[in-house]
Amino acid sequence: MGETNGFAQIITNDIDNFWTTFLKLKEFKTKDDSIKCIDNILFLNASIGFKEFIKKYKFTPEDYYFAINQYPKFFNSIKPNSLITKSIGQEYLQFIDELKIYYPHYKPPKVYFVISPLKCGGTQIDSSIIIGAEIITSTKKIDLSEFKENFLGRIIAFDTNVKEHLIYIIAHETVHYLQKNADFDNYELLNKSLIEGSADFIAKLFTGVTANHILYDYGFIHEKDLWTEFIKDYKTGANTDNWMYNYDRIENEIPADLGYFIGFRIAEAYYKNSVDKKQAVFDIIEMSNQKEFYEKSKYNGNQ
Repeated sequence: MGETNGFAQIITNDIDNFWTTFLKLKEFKTKDDSIKCIDNILFLNASIGFKEFIKKYKFTPEDYYFAINQYPKFFNSIKPNSLITKSIGQEYLQFIDELKIYYPHYKPPKVYFVISPLKCGGTQIDSSIIIGAEIITSTKKIDLSEFKENFLGRIIAFDTNVKEHLIYIIAHETVHYLQKNADFDNYELLNKSLIEGSADFIAKLFTGVTANHILYDYGFIHEKDLWTEFIKDYKTGANTDNWMYNYDRIENEIPADLGYFIGFRIAEAYYKNSVDKKQAVFDIIEMSNQKEFYEKSKYNGNQ
């Protein structure tokens, strides 16, 4: 367990349990014995956060067995990166200090780093942030050969500093934790783009880190065309299908999640056009009327 101070905790027990399990699995030859091993070490010793995580996504020991057996080279190569989760306490505390300028009474949720069966990069459950370290700490330098050209390999081929990326993800999920007026179950295009894009913007504002260089580099190059398509879809009532959570549907070199980029740029425009920057941060995090917010931002696709 890592702890930055008396109230901001980073918990990594489940990372240790996973690697203990991973090593122990080499002793077993059958599927049934391997699944029992995963259950006895990883699941039975789960932290409170990990228990809630596997409950939410209905993960089973079988899910971990199949992931490990399908991608053994990947898991072998990701271990050093996953252990970086143990060394980000100071950076996390700096982020909390920055956040407390705006929310002085903020009580940080516990942050649990876990290993998922390559199915979840991060989520919130009650008062906890839970992050799938095997996804978030992956980079292009990890052995991704087993993924070949499938969409999962593209998701985890990050081109970023691992420690910076970890802090950024915590910051992004923390913004979601603070978005008390957000309708997370509403998949209308503008709504979801602003929920996710504004979390990206505030995370960058507080940490100085850009999460997905491939996404944002592409977005800036093609911004005008993207905005033309986005505003057309928005006006016709489209949902997020072509803009977000679409790693399994994209083609060629077009990155997924371009709705994040548009939401980021709207939030950024609102911030830049605001005289009172501190109030702008609250407005971005706590927005309740996405259409009104977008109109006040005066964003026009950098036309």
